[in-house]
Amino acid sequence: MDADLRLYVGAVEWGTLGNPIAFGSVVAGTAYEHPSNPFYLWNDKGGVLGSVPVSNISIQVLNMWIQDELLGVSDGTAYQEFIASVIPIVDDTVDIQNHLLKVGTVAWDRVVSLTTYAPDATVYTLDVSTGIVAFGDGVHGAIPANGQNIYFTYMPDLLTYGDEVYSNTWLEVRSFGCTSYVVNNIDEQQLSRDISNVTISTTQITSVSGVWLQTDPTHVGINYYTGGSFQATTGVITLGTPLLAANTPVLINYSHRPIDDLEAEYFPIGVDAIHTFANMLQNNNAKLLFFRLNVPVDVTPSGGGQVNFRIRITYRQ
Repeated sequence: MDADLRLYVGAVEWGTLGNPIAFGSVVAGTAYEHPSNPFYLWNDKGGVLGSVPVSNISIQVLNMWIQDELLGVSDGTAYQEFIASVIPIVDDTVDIQNHLLKVGTVAWDRVVSLTTYAPDATVYTLDVSTGIVAFGDGVHGAIPANGQNIYFTYMPDLLTYGDEVYSNTWLEVRSFGCTSYVVNNIDEQQLSRDISNVTISTTQITSVSGVWLQTDPTHVGINYYTGGSFQATTGVITLGTPLLAANTPVLINYSHRPIDDLEAEYFPIGVDAIHTFANMLQNNNAKLLFFRLNVPVDVTPSGGGQVNFRIRITYRQ
């Protein structure tokens, strides 16, 4: 069974289309730590049999969109126009229902032109370049009722709205902390360094129970570790009984704890800016990830609705 890395807070998965990593209104030049920090990046969610250690774990942003931005309040007049904050806007549907406009709690439909629509038709037009949302005059297209809030959900065009969005500036991640469940490694295959020492593939060893020849898979022969010792931080095991020759294939049973990335700073991630964590993630363990929204100082105007991110996590096993 392949390892399965997913981002959790409690029992709820985050970073998906249905449950994105969401932040409140944008204020230019301000950084916000997510209120649900830390998130848990689980390797098999801490309990599925068959998980394996994974390395080269990378994280990137797939989509960013603005949800329920308050464009303004209708004054009941004809030909009202409102402007979205972050432009230009993606002009098609990609994974989410872009251009979802609501007058109060009721969704209205986007059309190319208002001229052919009835007086009560709940329609609007959108200029994706300027972000202008336009309503009718009560003859061609309905007028939003006086006092109704105008909400707009949309996806900024990350390819054309400046490198500061497309590359790496808005969402940042930091790995600091990990779960400390002991990992039991059974029959790890290694070559001895010399007749007295072998080195395992990871560090932070908590115990070693045995070293046997690979030709002894049932462990009925000599346990070469008996009477030996280990260095927890280097992975070097000193044998109690020397081997007959160096570079001998052996099987090692031992336990260890995962290594914390201990990142001191946040790293920006985006569509084309991918951050890779330094240490592997052991089976049935998790990295503790912290997310921050860091808004460029030149984003204009400030404000808007909820900023959502969908992410991708990749790894090697």
